[in-house]
Amino acid sequence: MGLQELYSQFHPLLFSIAYRMLGTVSDAEDIVHDVYVKASERTIDHVENKKAYLCKMVTNKCIDHLTSAEHKREVYIGPWLPEPLILNENDPVSEVMNEEAVSFAILLLMEKLKPLERAVFILREVLDYDYATISQILNRSESTCRKVFSRVKTKFPLIEEEVEAALDPKRDGIIQTFVLALHHGNFQKIEELLYKDVTLYSDGGGKVYAALKPVFSRDLVVRFIRNLLSHKHNEEKPAVVKVVNVNGQTGLLVRGEDNIKTVICFHVKNDQIADIYIVRNPEKLKHVSLQSH
Repeated sequence: MGLQELYSQFHPLLFSIAYRMLGTVSDAEDIVHDVYVKASERTIDHVENKKAYLCKMVTNKCIDHLTSAEHKREVYIGPWLPEPLILNENDPVSEVMNEEAVSFAILLLMEKLKPLERAVFILREVLDYDYATISQILNRSESTCRKVFSRVKTKFPLIEEEVEAALDPKRDGIIQTFVLALHHGNFQKIEELLYKDVTLYSDGGGKVYAALKPVFSRDLVVRFIRNLLSHKHNEEKPAVVKVVNVNGQTGLLVRGEDNIKTVICFHVKNDQIADIYIVRNPEKLKHVSLQSH
């Protein structure tokens, strides 16, 4: 099998592993590209299970990357949010991602896991690999992998709930109702759709305007939205707003008069919006096309 054929066959899977591990599109693409470059430099014709071999290279590179990036996260200005993944139809990556939960809520829970815990959870829970395969990929014994997975389940029982919640068919309808209420300025409806203890996170990375701390409670979040809409209405040019698929669910892609892009997505819990995520950091939106649909 040639390198191009390997790339076409396994790129969506390898990217999905790297993105879940890192929460960044750019770093995930860099790691997958680097793995293929290294694979081209050595012959892997003798490798019987090329899929497992490539998964191993990507996963271990992600673990190394996370270890070296810890300090950057510690000094990050304001809330850190993942890079949003805009999924379009007929994209091979979309086919993989849409079949598996990859919401912001899950990615942020992943941030609380150690690199090895994150790798074991993704390989076992998301990709459904057996412990023998996980053991080979991570160079750990099967018993160690089992213990790590059990520890993750014990430490973060909510992860499993979030995987199920991300696949809730009612979720998109609730978000679409919120977007419609937003469009019409129906704040009473917006308030009804929000969880009492709703939290709004905005990530500007210290480069553009964003709240430096999360905004808590229904009243303060509604006030924040009111102020945001009031500001937009005062602009000479109206914002361009598109409904897009963000990480497998309905979200918004916005371009303001200042040409700064904003991606907004939501976390739905018990038929209400529990969290709102606003990504404005230009570094995290370089890969986002305003032509996304």
